[in-house]
Parts: sequence; structure tokens; C-alpha cells
Amino acid sequence: MRRRTVITQIIRHAAALAARGKRASRDVAKFLIDIDAHADGLSRALGDRTYFPSMGRAFGIHDPKPRCIYALPFRDRVVQHFFIDLTLTAIEKSLRAQTYACRVDKGTHRCLARAGELMRHRAWVLRVDMRKFFPSVDHSILRRLLDRTTPMTWRWLRDRFLDAPYGGERVSFYFPGDDLFTPISRPHGLPIGSLTSQIWANLYLGVMDDLIASHLGIGDFVRYCDDILVFHDDPAKLRNALEHIEHCAMRLRLRLHPRKTGLHRTTESLPFLGFVLSRRGSGIDIRLRHDNVERMRKRMRVMQAMFAAGAFRVEDVRSRLLAWQAHARHGHTRALLKREFDRFVLVCRSEDRG
Repeated sequence: MRRRTVITQIIRHAAALAARGKRASRDVAKFLIDIDAHADGLSRALGDRTYFPSMGRAFGIHDPKPRCIYALPFRDRVVQHFFIDLTLTAIEKSLRAQTYACRVDKGTHRCLARAGELMRHRAWVLRVDMRKFFPSVDHSILRRLLDRTTPMTWRWLRDRFLDAPYGGERVSFYFPGDDLFTPISRPHGLPIGSLTSQIWANLYLGVMDDLIASHLGIGDFVRYCDDILVFHDDPAKLRNALEHIEHCAMRLRLRLHPRKTGLHRTTESLPFLGFVLSRRGSGIDIRLRHDNVERMRKRMRVMQAMFAAGAFRVEDVRSRLLAWQAHARHGHTRALLKREFDRFVLVCRSEDRG
């Protein structure tokens, strides 16, 4: 009984985390309005090991490239937060300081700032990107990695999420020792959009972080999910690093992206995390990528149309613009922001004027 009470308390905390910024959603509101009953029901299901994830909803986005997003019902997102809360401390201890995705006091902008700092002081950079990373993650390898960080009593819950029907993109890559049916018979793929996928992706490529830092002895690198920048003054050392990284990727059943992976001088323009970094003398120029700006212009046109139709309030538009502005300001974008905002005009419906 005491254990179930503790589980219920953790579930309530997990629900609060999962509901951040989403309380207006019908699915979320329905759960929260009767949270005692939902938390007690989940506590019983977890205690009896009768919990199974529900089917989610798959949909496509094009931001900046086509992706298949798999959204679970709020009830299952709460359980994911519950599970991650139990295992995150152990996962964090296994990660190196050079990885920035989905971590407290890290994130996109700190990763970008650190990359700019390294780019200013090093002559060469090795850019590494995985091809179809989330759809490629191998369940057997991930399960072994998670054994180190998951309490024995909760491995069944890990397996429920890993073995749940996969609603994401399918890939069919072959590796040494595979037969014709291996891509079909060997489970792989993590759904983009799930909390577990984001955290487990960090752990999965932690193996590559250890290779770069310990075996190759290169500490000057940053990783954001599957985007890696490795810096050094000796291009031969980076070429050697690329060979080892490629072998490591093969052991993890991953493929390097042939077009996005390569060696560059730090004086060249380098796309990273939606920005473009360029070294100018002793300084670094950080600009938004052109496609990033174009996508925001499209969103602004949609907001203008939605406002004119009465579907958006001024507050809705303002919050979205401020969010994009906060992101863009991590680059050298003062002139860009002034130009875009100066020509952004909201027009009310005719019946609302005056």
C-alpha cells in the first residue's frame, strides 16, 4: 500500500511536468480535472504490471525536412515522465558534458555558443551527422545500454515502451552479418516526439562521446542529439577520428550521412542547429539559416491571415513572435529582426474596425 502511495505521488508530479504549456489541450484538461482517479488508476496498473501504452497518432511535418511525428495520448506521456524520473539521474551520470540535447542547463543555444567558441580557437572541424537516426536506433543495443541505468523492478516498463507498436518512419539498412530479412525481423526505431526517445537517444550515442573523448583523446567537441562537431588543429587527427566514428556507428547499426558528414576549415561557413557559423578573424558570425527565416515568414503570413479571420488574438500572435525572437537573438540578427518586424502588419476584420 505504501509503495502504491509513493507511485501515485510520482505520477501526480509527472502529470504536472507533462502538462506544462499544454493545459488548454482537451486531452490534458480531461486528465487533470479528475487527476486523483487517473493517478490512482495508473498507480494500480503500474503496481500490477498491467499497464500497456495506447496507440498514438502519427502525423507528418516539414520543419525543416519531412519527419513523421508520433504523439501518444496524455496518459501515456505521464507514464513516460514517471519512468524517466526514475532513471534520469543514472542516465545523466553516464553522459559527458559535451552533449547538450534535453539536459538541464544545456540545450540548443548553449550548444551553439560552445560550438562558436571552439570554432574561434580551432583551425579544423569534423561535422558528423547520422542518416535517419531515430528510425535506425536498434532495440537490442539500446536495451543493453538501458540495463545499466534502469532498476530491475522497472525493466518491464521500459520493455513495454520499446515493444509498443512503432508509429514512425521505417528504414531498411543492412550491416555486416545481416541476411535479407534482418531489417524486418530485428526491431529498430524510436518514435520522434516521445520523451523516452529524446532521453534514450542521448544515451545511445553516449558510446560515441566516450570514443571521441577517451579513446581518441579529443575533448573539444559538442553533440546535440545526432549532430556532432569535433574540433582540432590537426586535420589528420580528425580524419583518423572519422574512421573510428564510422566504425562505431556501424557497431551501433547507424549510417553516417554522406552529404552532411565531412571535414571543414573553421573559416568556412558551417550550418549547425538552424544557424550558420562563420569565423571572421578572431570573432564568430552567427546567422540564421535562410530556410529558417523563410519558414518564419510563412508562419507570419499564416498568423496575419488567422488574425484577420478572428481565429487569433493579439496575445496569441505576440507570444509566437516573442518566442521566435528569443531564438533568433542567439545569432547576429538585429537587422534581420528589425526588417521582418517592421513589415509585419496585423489587419483586423472590417466589422471589428473603429
